[in-house]
Amino acid sequence: MVWDNWSQVKDVPFTLQLIPFILSILIFAFSYFIQIWAWYLITLKLKIAVSLPETIKSWFYSQLGKYLPGKVWLLLSRFYFYESKGMSRKGISVALYLEMVAVIVAAALIFLASLIFLNEIELFCPKSQFLWLVLGFILVAFIFLHPWVLQKILNWVLVRLNREPISLSISYLDVLWILFICVVAWLVGGLGFYLFVDSMYPVALQSILFLTGALAISSTLGLIAIFAPSGWG
Repeated sequence: MVWDNWSQVKDVPFTLQLIPFILSILIFAFSYFIQIWAWYLITLKLKIAVSLPETIKSWFYSQLGKYLPGKVWLLLSRFYFYESKGMSRKGISVALYLEMVAVIVAAALIFLASLIFLNEIELFCPKSQFLWLVLGFILVAFIFLHPWVLQKILNWVLVRLNREPISLSISYLDVLWILFICVVAWLVGGLGFYLFVDSMYPVALQSILFLTGALAISSTLGLIAIFAPSGWG
């Protein structure tokens, strides 16, 4: 693409700062391993864990499925791997469910928090009012993440799919800990994304939280939009 359109590319005013660029890739890559840590903890709590090297391998292979329409390949690839290791189908399904919920909620929390520091938000509503909305969402999210609530929602779906209901054998504290790890993963990824942008076009440091929030919400929208590859987010 660059080669075919070089006549236009060469006139774009940007310079590549190599050290921030390389550092951004390393930091962003590290954020993936934090996400793997969250997944590994989920499998440990649900007693379907495999060895750490196998966990890393299966997780990265499954990520390739995000870029195919339908997103089902993201789930099926990991489901197939863990089932081939003798793990129960119910345990794998619950683990994938918990991971998806934690990643989405963490992304939403970071995105809303980033908007608090955005001056333009006052064009839509006063910051004090928006702050209350954010606090309300956090409260709802913490209630929603309780294993009893998550179990009720999952079983409601399973019953309508003519599947047998299940019970979540994980504590509320474990769920919150996994959510915290997912938040850290997004924050680290956001730092990498900021350095990536800044290496080509200067961006003020105070924009780092907004870029992190934008990355989190766009990645999540790309993930839940089943009709499009995830990268389109």
